[in-house]
Amino acid sequence: MESGKLKEHLSTWKSRLSGNKRLLAAGIGVAVACTAVIGIAWAYQADSAQPSPSSVMNQYMKDWEKGRYDQMYALLSENAKKQVDKKTFVQRHKAIADGIKQEKIDLDVKKVRKTKTSALPFGEEKAVASYSASYGTQIVGKIAFQNKANLTKEDNGWRIDWQPSMIFPELEKGDQVRVTRIPPGERGEIFARNGEPLAVNNRKVDIGIIPNQTHDLSKTTQALAKELNMDAAGLQQKLESAKGKKADQFIPVKTFTGKDADQTKSLVKIPGVVVQDHSTRYYPQKDLTAHVVGYVRQITVEELKKHKGEGYRQGDWLGQKGLEYALEDKLRGKPGWQIVTVGPDGKRKKVIDQRNPQDGQDFKITIDLQTQKQLYDGIRKDKGAGVALHPKTGEVLAMVSAPSYDPNQFVTGLSSSEWKRLNGPTYPLTNRTLIPYSPGSTMKPITASIGLDTKKITPQTTYNTDSGKWQKDSSWGGYFVTRVPNPEGGVDLGEALAWSDNIYFARVGVKLGANTMIDYLKRYGFGKKMDFPLDTPPSQYSNNGQIQSEILLADTAYGQGQLLISPLHLAAMYTTFSNDGDMLKPQLIMKDGKSVKPEIWQKDVIAPATAKKVDELLTGVVTRPKGSAHDLKTAGVRLGAKTGTAELKKSKDDKDQRQLGWLATISGKEGQASDLITATMVDEVQDRGGSHYIFPTIKKMLKARYQ
Repeated sequence: MESGKLKEHLSTWKSRLSGNKRLLAAGIGVAVACTAVIGIAWAYQADSAQPSPSSVMNQYMKDWEKGRYDQMYALLSENAKKQVDKKTFVQRHKAIADGIKQEKIDLDVKKVRKTKTSALPFGEEKAVASYSASYGTQIVGKIAFQNKANLTKEDNGWRIDWQPSMIFPELEKGDQVRVTRIPPGERGEIFARNGEPLAVNNRKVDIGIIPNQTHDLSKTTQALAKELNMDAAGLQQKLESAKGKKADQFIPVKTFTGKDADQTKSLVKIPGVVVQDHSTRYYPQKDLTAHVVGYVRQITVEELKKHKGEGYRQGDWLGQKGLEYALEDKLRGKPGWQIVTVGPDGKRKKVIDQRNPQDGQDFKITIDLQTQKQLYDGIRKDKGAGVALHPKTGEVLAMVSAPSYDPNQFVTGLSSSEWKRLNGPTYPLTNRTLIPYSPGSTMKPITASIGLDTKKITPQTTYNTDSGKWQKDSSWGGYFVTRVPNPEGGVDLGEALAWSDNIYFARVGVKLGANTMIDYLKRYGFGKKMDFPLDTPPSQYSNNGQIQSEILLADTAYGQGQLLISPLHLAAMYTTFSNDGDMLKPQLIMKDGKSVKPEIWQKDVIAPATAKKVDELLTGVVTRPKGSAHDLKTAGVRLGAKTGTAELKKSKDDKDQRQLGWLATISGKEGQASDLITATMVDEVQDRGGSHYIFPTIKKMLKARYQ
C-alpha cells in the first residue's frame, strides 16, 4: 500500500478513535509496513469498547417505556438533532402519550442488522433495528405494530436516526397526531316485563361532512353518495359550494329517524364522514313509572367535573333519578375514538387506530304495568306509596309513589309552574317506596312471629285488655298504652291481630325483652343495606340502635316508638311468611331479560312452622267478622292482611294529629299458592278513614287479578 494512502487511512482512524490517545500513540509509533494490520486490530478494539447498536437501541426503548424523553434525545444522531430540537422532541412525545391516554407502553427490539454504505474499513457504518411496539391506551385499548429504526455509527458511538414514524408508522414528517371523539352509541332502553316500553330513544341522526377535516373530499363524497344512492356530482357540488364559507362546520347530507338511523353505523366507517346524534329520550308511561325509571338531562358543568375522565362531553345525557341514574354506566352509549394523523394543512390523512362507539345495554324489568296502574290509580292524588312483590320470587311487580311527575319534561324543558311544583312541599321527585316511615300496626305480625318463634307466647296466649289502657307498673308514671275498642273478654293472638290490639302486642314486646327483640329485628334486615338497584335507606328500630326503656320496647312492638320501615322493606318482610321463614330479596331487574330466580336476603329468620302459623293468622284478619280487614274479603281469593294507622305527633298531648294509613296483604287464588304481596301507605289519612282509605284500591286490584 502506498505511503500516502496509509497516511490517509491513519488520519481516518485517528479521527474515529478520538478519545483513545493511548491507542493512537501506539498506532503512530509502529513501522509503516505494519500499520495496516495493527491499525485494523486497534480499530476493532476501540469499536468493541463502545456499546453495540443493539445496546443503544435497547437503552432507547427502555427510556421510552419509562417516559425518559430527554434521555432518549441524547441517543439521537447529529443529523436527527438538526431536524428536531430537544424541547420539541420531549413535548411531542408527552403530548402524544397524554392525547391517547397512554397507560403503558411495551417495546421489544427483535433484531439489529448492521449495513454498510461502502466497503469496510473506510465506509460509513449503519444499522437497522426491527422492533415491536404495544401501547396500552384508555381510549382505543391496545395499539400494536411492528416497526423499524435506522442507526448511524458516529464518533461517540451508535446513534439513532430518529424519524416521527418511529412513534407511529403512519406519522410522516410535518404531521401531527389528533384524537377525535366519535359520538356515543345509543343509550340502552328499558322495558317492562311484558315488553312495554318505559324509556326509549326517539331517534334522529344527521350524517354529513366537515370539509376541512376530510383528507380526500372527492373520494369521501363518492363513497357516501354510493351508500346513500345519491347523485355523486350533485353532492360534490353542494359540498364544494359550502366549503369556502363553512369549511370548519358540519354540513348535513341526510337525516335518519327511527330504525333507519341504524344505517349510520356503516356510514360512519367511511373516512371523513361525521355523525351528529340529535336523538331524545322518551318515557311513554310518563308519571306512571317515573319513580322507577327516573329521567335523563344534559350534563351540567359541575357534573362534567365530577365525571372527569369518564368520556362525557358537554351536550351528553346523564341519568338523574331511578334506574336511569342507578344503571347509568350500563345504559349510556360509550363514545368511539379515532387516533389520526393530520397534515400541515390541517386535513386528516391516516387513521392510526380507532374504537367504534358502543350502544348501551337494554334492560327488561319486573314491573307489571297492569298491577302498577292499579296501585297507582288509587293513590295518585295523595302523598303515598305502594309496592307489590311476588311472594315466591321477590319480583317487584309494582312500585308507585305519589305525587309523581312526567320525566319527559326534563328532556323537552320544564315550565316555570312545573319547576315550582317539583320543588314544592309535596316533593314529587321523592320515591316514597324507599323512604322509611312509622309502620303502625303492620308491624304486629312481625312481633307475633318473634313471640311464637321464641315460644314466649302461643296462639292461645290470652291477655285481658278490657280496661282499654295498660302500663307494666307504676314505674311508667303517667304513660299508658291504649287500644281501639275490642269485644270484651280475654284476647288471644288471632283476635289481637284481627282487632289490632296495641295492648296485647305491647305486653308481648315487654315479655320478649329488648335484646331478643333487637336480635330478631336484625334478622328481618333492620339496620342493613338492601341489595337493590335503587338506593334504599336501611330501616331502623330506634334512633341510636338501642332500645333503652320498656316504654320504647312496648311502643316498638305494636309499630310506633322510633320504628321506621320503608314500604319496600315491609313487603319484603312479609315474604318470610310465604317461604318457610326465609326473607326474599326484592328484585327489579330480569336476568337476561327473561326471568328472575328467587334470592334469599335473610335466611332462617323464623322457623317454617312459625311462618306458616303467622300466614294463617293473617287470613283471620280478613275472615273474622270483626277483623280490621274484613271489608277486603273477596270471593275466590285467599287473602291475609294487616291494617295499620301510624300516629305522628310532636308530643304526647298534641291534638293536631297526622296519620299514615297502611295496608299489607298476601293474596292468591283460592286453593292455590299466594302470588302477590302488597304494602301500601298513604299520608294524612286523618278524617279519611285511616288505613281503610286504601281498601277500595286493593279491593279493585284483587277482583281484576283473581276473578
